[in-house]
Amino acid sequence: MDSFYCGIKLLQRIVFLSCLVAFSVKVTAAVHPKQEEANKTLSELYHNLHNLPKSDMAARLEVISAQFLGKEYLLGALGEGIKARFDQAPRYRTDAFDCDTYVTTVLAIALANDTTHFKQCLCRIRYENGHVAYTNRNHFTSLDWNQNNQRQGFVKDITTTFKDVHNQPVAQIAKTVIDKPSWYQHLTTKNIRLNVPSDEKEQLQRLDDLKKRGSLFSKVNSELPYIPLTALFDAKGTANNYLFSQIPNAAIIEIVRPDWNLKETIGTNLNVSHLGFAFWKNNVLYFREASTIHGRVVDVPLIEYLKEALNSPTIKGINVQVVIPQSPLPNGCTSVNKPQ
Repeated sequence: MDSFYCGIKLLQRIVFLSCLVAFSVKVTAAVHPKQEEANKTLSELYHNLHNLPKSDMAARLEVISAQFLGKEYLLGALGEGIKARFDQAPRYRTDAFDCDTYVTTVLAIALANDTTHFKQCLCRIRYENGHVAYTNRNHFTSLDWNQNNQRQGFVKDITTTFKDVHNQPVAQIAKTVIDKPSWYQHLTTKNIRLNVPSDEKEQLQRLDDLKKRGSLFSKVNSELPYIPLTALFDAKGTANNYLFSQIPNAAIIEIVRPDWNLKETIGTNLNVSHLGFAFWKNNVLYFREASTIHGRVVDVPLIEYLKEALNSPTIKGINVQVVIPQSPLPNGCTSVNKPQ
């Protein structure tokens, strides 16, 4: 009887310990492994940044963005984290990027002084009002990312300030309609990324929920100034160095395809297809980008990059944004002087 009782107690203890282990694993899994990996990288990066002489924001952006040269290109690199309902890809990472998440991550690192404030800055840059949710994410560069970050005082569009040798403005306006409801209806179960394997029924239920939420959005007219390739190059393909010289160091360059017709494939047209940073090195302007062509983060001469774009039937020019704060912001990007 005693042995039976001891056996029962032993079994209870095993069950109890198993529950503790399961709970511990569950708690640990509350943070995506890629985020834990990034925390180490960010801690080391901030340590090195603190050891650098005080520099302006352009220099800070150059140093930070250079840390990720050679990192893998990965479309849809980020999601809302392991507890998200729709996209459980990591909320942040430093091992792989697409063009949008590369610019967003570098900017968030630059505007913060430590890893804690980086996380807060990332939320404010990547999501409307800093509220982390799939439907709050800045999915559309011209409509969401630009406008939300301009409103917060993080970036400023300077495209319309570019002038030719006759002191005449060269910018044109790209116009399209961003059809968010239709875009949401074109999402599939591939967009429902869950870390724990689930059946197709669960994915379909969550997809249906996401589409219902997306149907509440409205179509929005989107306008974006751009410097046309026809101004940046002459008929023979020779670069207009007078215009290129007006691009500031560490500017954000957006590749503009006015009213790019993607209605059948993604449900809406777009104005922007790509973005990255521009850095001057030895009098050469480089485009630092997470590149689908190269499969990694690379530096390519911007003039050469755009010269190849002359052959594209849809790429028509570039938009230029600059980062406004000249030093890291306190309190997780909440204390910034917003434009009037």
